Formats: sequence, structure tokens, C-alpha cells
Amino acid sequence: MIRLWSILLLSLVLFSCENDLDTINELFQPLEPGIEIARDVDMLYSDSAFVRVRIQGATLKRYTDDVSPRDEFPDGVHVDFLERQGTVSSTLDAKHGTRYTREKKVIVRDSVILQNDRGEKLETNELIWDEVKREVYTDRFVRITKPDEIILAYGFRANQEFTEYELNTVVAQIKADEFTEEFKN
Repeated sequence: MIRLWSILLLSLVLFSCENDLDTINELFQPLEPGIEIARDVDMLYSDSAFVRVRIQGATLKRYTDDVSPRDEFPDGVHVDFLERQGTVSSTLDAKHGTRYTREKKVIVRDSVILQNDRGEKLETNELIWDEVKREVYTDRFVRITKPDEIILAYGFRANQEFTEYELNTVVAQIKADEFTEEFKN
């Protein structure tokens, strides 16, 4: 009798559980080989035992294939460039960033803002950071806002701290007080 009840109970359980295959598939994202995904990333890079760079992002996709290994920040990236004492000398923000591992270069795109501790700000659509040379550059249009002037140019190269830089083709240089006077009228 116990055996009959066990069989009936087991049949009831097996036939009463009904799962929609689409619902089950929604729970699991298919894994792509060679891709690692991390959330709320906070990475530190050191040089000669000093932390020199801090990189933060909401999502990191690491492509580990042999052809083109890279780290991608599809949901934005924030970078702090640090002095030896740990103070922030400049920051970099962008809506998208890709670090090419072999080349040791980072390309940030879309609403790129580079700021230094002197109150100067660079805005552009694309900026390349060469980790080996410790410099940033672009051939795109840039806008540099300084406390006393605004500079519009094409092409830019600077040290990663954004304390020394050169511009290729300056389009306009506007004194800040002239700029604000123009908009008051």
C-alpha cells in the first residue's frame, strides 16, 4: 500500500509541475566563450609600488581570445590618475571605453571629459590614452575650458595628468569674460 501511495505521489508531482521553456530560458543568459563579465568594477594599476591609476565602471566585458584580447566598458568609465602620494591629478570620464591589452592603449568615446586639478577641462568625442608613453591624444575636435578662457581646436596631445599639452589647429580662443559678456546681451 505504501508503495502504491509513493507511486501516485511521484506521478502527481511529476505531472503537476509545468514550466514554460521560454520562462526557463529567460533565467539563463547564454555564455559566450572567451568573454568574462564583471559588474561594479574598481581596478587599480601600480607602477614602482605606487598606485598610479584607478579605473571604475558599471560593467566590464573582458574578451580573452588570442586574436584581440581587450577590456570593454560599455556602460561608461571613470579614471583617476594619481600622484605618488595618492592624490588625484586628473580625471577622465566617458560613456564607453576599450582597453587593448597587447597595445596597452585605451580608447574612450562619447562625451569624453578630461579634467586636471588646475580647473582645466577638455571635452571631445574620442580620446586615446597610451599607457606606455603616459599620454593622451586625439585628432578630433576639442574644447578646452580654462578658468580664464575657452579654446576650440582640432587635435590635442598631453601628458596623462593633463598639466602639459599642445594643440594642433586652434580654431578659436575666447577670454572667459568676453564669452560671458556676449551671452548677457
